[in-house]
Amino acid sequence: MPAADSARHDSLPAVLTGRVIDSTGIGLANAEIMLSHADRVSAITTDSGVFRIVGLQPGTNVFNVRRIGYEAATFTAVLKPGKTHRATFTLSATAHALAAVSVSDTAVQTHWLDQFDRRRTSNRGTFITRADIIRKGARTGTDIVRTVPGIRIVPTRRGGGNQVLMIRGSGAGQCVPTMFYHNTPYSGTLDDFIADDVEAIEVYVGVSEIPAELDKNGRGICGAIVVWTRDPRRAP
Repeated sequence: MPAADSARHDSLPAVLTGRVIDSTGIGLANAEIMLSHADRVSAITTDSGVFRIVGLQPGTNVFNVRRIGYEAATFTAVLKPGKTHRATFTLSATAHALAAVSVSDTAVQTHWLDQFDRRRTSNRGTFITRADIIRKGARTGTDIVRTVPGIRIVPTRRGGGNQVLMIRGSGAGQCVPTMFYHNTPYSGTLDDFIADDVEAIEVYVGVSEIPAELDKNGRGICGAIVVWTRDPRRAP
């Protein structure tokens, strides 16, 4: 092979396909696969745990794999130029501390939504409850917020998912909201959550609506979405 042709071949992008599974071999939906040190998710698994990533640089690549409820894992793959590689990533379930519960002789009352309830009574924003989610017939995370004023849902270029954008008034452009999971900053997307797993969502379109505790570092975030998943003690 001439040197020029060899150089072109060596620069051809590689493809990585595969599956993310749990310890029993069952495919995990909505798992994130991203290149280490990258600023965006490379792929999100399908309902059967399958993913496909194109346009990868040949050579040694390090991937981070994560999903809510499972321990994150890191894998190294040596990719050849112009080749399609296959891999299976296994994630182990992780235990999370459960919400505090107080017990009386008449009822069990959970408190993991106290902050949601407090902000609902004292802040501007849109607050979506479990009853609202059922009424909407939502299936995905973006389905839940699709009709919120100021929200626009657009397909992402990679991974086949959706991106939430916020419209910040006439001529002010669009904003990618900062995501929170139980009040903790979350680097994923809203479609990492299926509607059946969500108990409540807070949506803040624009700086004037955002509670101060969600911008503790004073970064001046342009919008925010807070996801509260369902209490693990309660039956679906």
